[in-house]
Amino acid sequence: MGLLSDMATSSEQRLIAARAVVSDVELRERCAVLPSLPRLRLSAAGFDLIAELKLRSPALGDLSAQTIDPVARLRGYAEAGAAICSILTEPSRFDGDLSHLRQAATALAPYGVPAMRKDFLIDPYQVLEARANGAGGVLLIVRMVERDCLVAMLDAAAEQGLFVLLEAFDAHDLEVAAELAAARRDRDEQVLMGLNCRDLQTLQIEFARFERLRE
Repeated sequence: MGLLSDMATSSEQRLIAARAVVSDVELRERCAVLPSLPRLRLSAAGFDLIAELKLRSPALGDLSAQTIDPVARLRGYAEAGAAICSILTEPSRFDGDLSHLRQAATALAPYGVPAMRKDFLIDPYQVLEARANGAGGVLLIVRMVERDCLVAMLDAAAEQGLFVLLEAFDAHDLEVAAELAAARRDRDEQVLMGLNCRDLQTLQIEFARFERLRE
């Protein structure tokens, strides 16, 4: 839990700073005047790709040399058929920023490909923040917050028309996600399920985890 704990602390600090500049009420008002989002389009063939823009990785270090022209890279992703482009906005370990999300949303708009805010979100405010900065969807990590908060973030995403990539790390996370899905079955929302196979202590990928938990 070391990485997630550190990211939760960093996210809380950013949340406090953001609220000091833009209140919850003002942020909601900004979102209210935005045009409705199109629904996420997924392939009838049953396979879609989420392509990612990442400037730094805790496991691999600085990746910025491979992303000298991020707009060109995003356009390349869209032209190659990516269904979603994932944009890191976490600054302390991933060199992300909300400005990257805005830039991505602008670059991807002509292709009809949504930008997804990938971050360690802990509050519905940050879901609205994503919407206000051009996102079409958000990543929500099951174990980052208590269940009531996770439900509130899912509600915020649904209200804004954002799709959600709900990320699990283990069998317990998947059980929580299944319970949430059952409770929300009749709601008009788009929620994808993801299984992260990275060990949070060693930062190594454990491909066997997907094999064990794929059912």
